[in-house]
Amino acid sequence: MKDILLYLIDENETIMRALEKLSRTGKQILFTVNKESKATGSITDGDIRRAILRHTKLNESVKKISNKKFIYVTDDSPSLAKRKMEREKVRHVPLLDKSGRIAKIFIHDDFSNDETSSAVLIFAGGMGMRMRPLTLKTPKPLLSIGSSSIIESIIDKFLSDGFKNIFISLNYKSEMIKSKLKEKYKDRLDDSSFIVEKTPLGTAGSMLCLRERGFRDVITHNADIITDIDFRMLLDYHRKSSNKATLVLIEHQMKIEYGLVNIEKKRIASILEKPEISFFALSGVNVFSFQVMKKLRKKRIDMNDFIEKLIKRREKTGWFVHEGLWYDVGSLENYLRAKEVYKNSTLITL
Repeated sequence: MKDILLYLIDENETIMRALEKLSRTGKQILFTVNKESKATGSITDGDIRRAILRHTKLNESVKKISNKKFIYVTDDSPSLAKRKMEREKVRHVPLLDKSGRIAKIFIHDDFSNDETSSAVLIFAGGMGMRMRPLTLKTPKPLLSIGSSSIIESIIDKFLSDGFKNIFISLNYKSEMIKSKLKEKYKDRLDDSSFIVEKTPLGTAGSMLCLRERGFRDVITHNADIITDIDFRMLLDYHRKSSNKATLVLIEHQMKIEYGLVNIEKKRIASILEKPEISFFALSGVNVFSFQVMKKLRKKRIDMNDFIEKLIKRREKTGWFVHEGLWYDVGSLENYLRAKEVYKNSTLITL
């Protein structure tokens, strides 16, 4: 509460006293309060300079020049406060309690690390057709795995890695998912954290909704995979590589159960008896820089099509090979296998 007092001034104090307090505390803003300690406005040294240019006397009350339409939040949500700062171009946002008093002040500089300059977008809008009959009543992201659900384990991993700006793209049974997640993450997620697709936008189209928020990068994550990727390391690699897009790849081995015939010039040149081949596949996790997101158009587009467009335009598209844990739980067979592996365990400790 002591720190909050440094930002408060009685609305009946003089402009001179406000100027003195701004100079003494080094704060960039003060919030005016009435005799009941309710917030009534804000005042900056810029407001005072403009008042002086209008020949306002310094012995006038700050109430006369304070901004009555100041920006504030009523939910104790750092992510909401951060988004308001970005949208309104302000550096301080107070949290008002039910009586209108200031309970906390969010400061932009507290959000200035790499994780908070980036966003996370989890694609959870699919209908889970490959998971039926399990998904007839329960949407795929809310299916249980370990001691949690699939999507909760994904969100918990991002939060443990320090990421705060988490968005979820929804379509099928969206209200059920929103209700569950808002209840559990009430200090992290609010209505603005959810992108509800009235018509399916494709597996990349929902990134359109983040273009105007000014995030430096967006990490996209399918809601039907479980992984222990170090997202901070991934983001650092993406930036140091100066990539416009970084695709996380998983190496797979496949045993061919047949003898393969190599034909050259109308003759059999060789036979490979049941070979094992290695290849890289997309993991369902990618990082995109803001510059390429700006080029999205308002139409349905799937992720593979979007990536192919970037490659054709010669945008710098790199890759990051993940050698750790990775499970695709998007089919009934894979989900039941992963569920058995994580029986009686928690995924956040991966």
